[in-house]
Parts: sequence; C-alpha cells; structure tokens
Amino acid sequence: MANFQKVPDRILKSTPGSFTPAWRATLALPGTYSLFDVGTWRLVVPNNETVREKGPQARLIGMWGGQPNGHRLDVRITGPSLGMSVELVSETPIAPHLWLWCVTARWPQCLVRPIETGLLGVTAVAEPGLPAGTPYAARLPVIISPEGAFGTNLPPWAGGTRDETRDAIMTECERQGVTLDTQVAYLLATCEHECGFRPIREGQFGGRPAQGSERFRRGLRYYPYYGRGYVQLTHKGNYQTYATRLGIELVGDPDLALEPNVALYVLVHGVTNGSFGAAMTRFVNARQTDFVNARRSVNGLDRAEHIAGLARRWLAWIRTNHPGRFTRGFEAGAHAHARPGAPAGAPQHGAPR
Repeated sequence: MANFQKVPDRILKSTPGSFTPAWRATLALPGTYSLFDVGTWRLVVPNNETVREKGPQARLIGMWGGQPNGHRLDVRITGPSLGMSVELVSETPIAPHLWLWCVTARWPQCLVRPIETGLLGVTAVAEPGLPAGTPYAARLPVIISPEGAFGTNLPPWAGGTRDETRDAIMTECERQGVTLDTQVAYLLATCEHECGFRPIREGQFGGRPAQGSERFRRGLRYYPYYGRGYVQLTHKGNYQTYATRLGIELVGDPDLALEPNVALYVLVHGVTNGSFGAAMTRFVNARQTDFVNARRSVNGLDRAEHIAGLARRWLAWIRTNHPGRFTRGFEAGAHAHARPGAPAGAPQHGAPR
C-alpha cells in the first residue's frame, strides 16, 4: 500500500518550490495513512477580502509517499481540476518511502457550489509485470467547497429538475423563515411564471427570440446588469446589494446570479423582503392573502391575475401534498381551483403545471 501523509489545509503564501526544508518537514502529520483509510478530503475555499483582492490562490491538499521498494509515485488528477497541480517538492525522501508532494488547487474568485475532483497515485517506474503508470491505490476524492458567507447564507443547491427546484424552493423558504403556505405558494408561482423553474438570462423565457440574444442584452441601458436567475435580478444596485449580503463578486461577475444556489436565495429573499419592489409580505400575511397585488413585489401588476391563478393552484397543491408543513395562511387565499371544476383543496395529480 502506498504511504500517504495527510496535512492540514492551508493557503500557500508562496509557490511550493520556495518551501524551506525545515518548513516542509513540519507539514506532515505524524503517521502514515492508506488511501482506503483517509476517505474523502473536503477542501474549503476561503471567502475573504484577501482572496478577492489577490485573485485565485493555491491551497495545500496533501502529500504522497512511494512504493515499499523506495520508488516514488506520480500523482495525477482524475476529475475536474480547476487548475489543480501536483508538484514534487523534495528530491529525496523526507522519511523512508516518503517524498513530499504538494497538491494545490487554483479556483475562480467566487466558487459557489462544491466541485469534486480526485487524486490518483501511479507507479513512476516500470518493474517486471508492473508498467509505469499503473494505479497504485484507489482514487482519492477531493471536494472543493466554499466557506464563510457561502456556507451560512447560501443554500446547498446545485440545480435540478422542475420538481427538484420546486422542492428546493420550499426548503429554502423554511431556511429563511418563510412559514405561511400562502407565501410559499406565491413564490412558486413567481418562479414558474418568471423562468419555468430554471435560472435564465433576461429574454430567454417567454420573450421573442431576439430578446434572448446577447446583441439584444448589450443594447439594454443597464447592461451588463440585466436580469438573471429565477426572478430577474436587474440593475447594478441590486447586484451590489446581494454581492454584499452574500459576500460574492456579483458586481464583478454578474453571471454568478445564474448559479442555482444564488438564484434560489435571491428569489426567496428578494420577493419576500421587497428587494425588487414592495415586499410580498405586505400583501400575503397572516391577515390577508392578496395574490394579485403581491405581484408588486416583482414587476408592478404585470400579468398579476395570471400569476395569482398560479399561486392559488400551488396553494391547493401544498395543502394537499404537504399538509402541516407550513403554517396555514389567511383563508381568503384558499379559493384555489386545483383543476377546472374541482373544489378548493381537491387532491392533485402531480404538481401544478
């Protein structure tokens, strides 16, 4: 079994080749590990001003050893790398059969969802019956995931089908403290109307083909801060608001608003709290359910009656399929027609479409 030394995750302040011998010797934790014992490593990307100011940086992932006969191993990346690299930083073993390897990763300034890659040790020299490059141990998964504001403000959502997105919205409502079923229903209706349950760019859903083109978007006075997401986050001021709130570079990289977890957070928080207009809670709360005027939370009264109808259908679906999950909203909003001719609250055959 290959020797494998695990080391603490740390930001590299200089290139691996500049390590002093004394500092290199302090990196390895006592003990030798089999790849089958170490399991998955989770590399947590820092979210701080230093990283954003200096751009992509490298982080130490681990060190590898060699074969029992003293030959070193080559370390290879087996999945998406994000610029990962492997460097041998000791020309001679620092311990029997142990060479010091530095495996580093470079990532975008704003990583917003976990990405899995892997490391694999292979033989560096050919031996009888063992050609060079023969895998010497199991692939070691490495999950690169965000921390800080990413871990606390953003949901762990990487996108999915229509039904999975519906479920993610309900879960995010619970996470953000949106507890009334009438409010959840209106958020589902808004997402259905705005984008068909997938994060999009302005003009991609429900508009003329020309409106979905980059040429059209470049002509907008607020370019490049045109609408993106489940509900169209538009204008630089709104991008700045959520850049600050989430600690991500939305202003520098507006396309981050298309990341499913960013889009999900913005949908629930923005509509509920009035980031794009009046707060939905002014019209949908424990004292009233006004699905028509709730449209003012997004875009005036544009298609307000239509979206109100969607909300009523979603409300009936929630109360049929998730009774008790959310607090029951004001009853005047319960006059939903689940399907033509059906009484309010009648069982559904699947979610509204």
